Amino acid sequence: MMGFYQIFILASLTVLTILVLLISRNAKNQINSMQGMMITMFFSMNTGLTVGILFGASLQGDLFFSTILACIIGSVAGVLIGSNFGVLSALEGVMTGLMSGMMGAMLGEMINENQSITLVRIFLFLSISTIFLFAILPRKNGKENLQSKWATLKPLLLGLFIASYFLGGVTFAEKQVKIKERLIHNNHSHIITEDKQAIDSKDITIQTIDMKYTPTEIVLEKDQQVSLTLNNQDNIEHDIEVIIPNLNEGTQLEHEHSSKENMIHLHAQSKEIKSIRFTPTTTGSFEFVCTVPGHKESGMVGKIIVK
Repeated sequence: MMGFYQIFILASLTVLTILVLLISRNAKNQINSMQGMMITMFFSMNTGLTVGILFGASLQGDLFFSTILACIIGSVAGVLIGSNFGVLSALEGVMTGLMSGMMGAMLGEMINENQSITLVRIFLFLSISTIFLFAILPRKNGKENLQSKWATLKPLLLGLFIASYFLGGVTFAEKQVKIKERLIHNNHSHIITEDKQAIDSKDITIQTIDMKYTPTEIVLEKDQQVSLTLNNQDNIEHDIEVIIPNLNEGTQLEHEHSSKENMIHLHAQSKEIKSIRFTPTTTGSFEFVCTVPGHKESGMVGKIIVK
């Protein structure tokens, strides 16, 4: 889902692309073709990775769409900058943008939201650093006079200003994401508190948020009826599986379970809720996990304690 954070990053990259385009047009006569190709590759690679991770994490579960978007944006950024330095540089920009967009989208699909925010910050800063290359790379004439020193100082000052603005804005945008997560967590905690007040039966809701179970530890009473609900708030499918001696009493709510004895299994697509009722018949500690490949290894593990 596209929110303030995603829109801010895309707007920042748009402004940055325009600035790099203008600077490259003014400097194209002062740098050689090899330097132009290097600048094009540096910018399109980091831009493609930034948008790829952004879309991959925001559109988890739709890797095809996020890959197409990232490849298009990375290629367009590359050809715009590369066209100032010749056909070879433009081709370099297109192919680098395609490759980096695809890699970024795949990476964003496999990591959680907090990890994606960190990587977006890193690659956005590297994209901004393209401006510094125009100051660092030697000029064709090789002259070192006051005028050339001032010409070197200008992109450095401009780059510092842009970096401060973008990264300061990114920090603000990241706070909006964290505020949203805090509201969801507080609302969920309130729901769990109300559930625990039940006497005759116990209603348990396990939410999946950002590749994590909440809560990760549940305490039940032996021979007490339990209604277990899996509320999947992520953008990809999740499930919960636990082997626990029980009486599966069925429910009118939508549910599914394995034919294997004593196994409780719920599977929910993105933004879906599934429930089942059962009664634990044995005390002990029982581990529940997400059986979707790679999710258990990412930390989707919890524990049910029956007293």
